[in-house]
Amino acid sequence: MTKQTILEKALALFMEKGYEGASMQDIADATGIRKASVYAHFQGKESIFFAVFEDILAEYVRVIGETTAAQGGESAPAQLERMFMEFILYCFRNPKMYFWDRYFYYPPAFIAGYMQQKTQETQGQFLDGITRCIERGIRKGEIRRQSAADAALAYYYLMIGVSMSVKLYDRETLARDAKAAWDGLRRGLIGSTEEEL
Repeated sequence: MTKQTILEKALALFMEKGYEGASMQDIADATGIRKASVYAHFQGKESIFFAVFEDILAEYVRVIGETTAAQGGESAPAQLERMFMEFILYCFRNPKMYFWDRYFYYPPAFIAGYMQQKTQETQGQFLDGITRCIERGIRKGEIRRQSAADAALAYYYLMIGVSMSVKLYDRETLARDAKAAWDGLRRGLIGSTEEEL
């Protein structure tokens, strides 16, 4: 349990003080153990930072898999709406996503390439799940015929764009604005009747 506590406290410190500003002593103090005990679990600050990111990555890959999996007999449009809203709300007040956003743009040099690679890989996994859903919807006539890959890109980047602004909102406002963004995209994917407009 101490190892996980170290990661949790280190995550908070890396967000508060930055990678350079957070010291091994800070991590030990926040965890409530001696610095030597931190070294019993990790070789140093680099290995702690790497482990924090690996922990975040493992959770995110799991979330992608769960979010993009079809549930029961839901239609493709219903699945796309659920995925969109679940992802936005997952990002809301989530320090792990804030960490990834911050250090993707300003990473310590030792992990920069790895973070970029893993970000691209997870983007690909998400896009694959979205594309499969759109293709299923096109086959069933639930989504108008179009390039599924292009539609998935539009969906993904709208979703990511909304998720990047979660710090600006309370949960209720975020859910309302995310729903409005989804409704606009839905009309493009499915088409709309005059009554819907």
